[in-house]
Amino acid sequence: MNSIETLKNIAECISAQFGNNTEVVIHDFRNGFDKTIVHIENGHVTGREMGGCPTTLFLEELKRNEHVEKNFRYITHTPDGKTLRSSTVNFYEDKKLTGSICINQDITDMIALERVFNNMSKNNYFEKSNEKNEMFSSSISEMLESFIAEGISQVGVPVTDMNKESKMKFLRFLDHKGVFLIQKSGLRICELLGISKFTLYNYLDEIRK
Repeated sequence: MNSIETLKNIAECISAQFGNNTEVVIHDFRNGFDKTIVHIENGHVTGREMGGCPTTLFLEELKRNEHVEKNFRYITHTPDGKTLRSSTVNFYEDKKLTGSICINQDITDMIALERVFNNMSKNNYFEKSNEKNEMFSSSISEMLESFIAEGISQVGVPVTDMNKESKMKFLRFLDHKGVFLIQKSGLRICELLGISKFTLYNYLDEIRK
């Protein structure tokens, strides 16, 4: 069997990673099946502690000689009604079962939450027709530059190659997004497109008509 101290470190690591709803148990079967638990993290999940014994499932599988080296993500239940998602790795020496490490994650609350989300989904709570593309920027100038980049992408033509039609399409996109409500945005767009403010206003008048 692997070093108990090594397995303890692994158990502590798993517990720290997944929190106090995850029990991690190390069993040592070399001295029989009476007091096999030599280390346990978050024993409150199943109500077990050091010196405890293996589960009824373990004994049933042992009797039927059905133990496998690894068994991942199987569902078990505790007497007090908790639902656990469990994984077990068994250790052998000379084909004899000597120990195991077991992870039992209490997923009772997650199942309840899943039911809530499923019910909300059935009632169109997450209807995507209400989905909106919202941009979160750290400054107004960053927002303006983001709109400019998106507009150029929509037009599909570099600014240096834009003709009047392309510029109109670009300005129509910006106007639709409300860009010209941003103070001094017109100056930035004029510099970008190489046009005068007079030309910009004429283009916008034409677009809005």
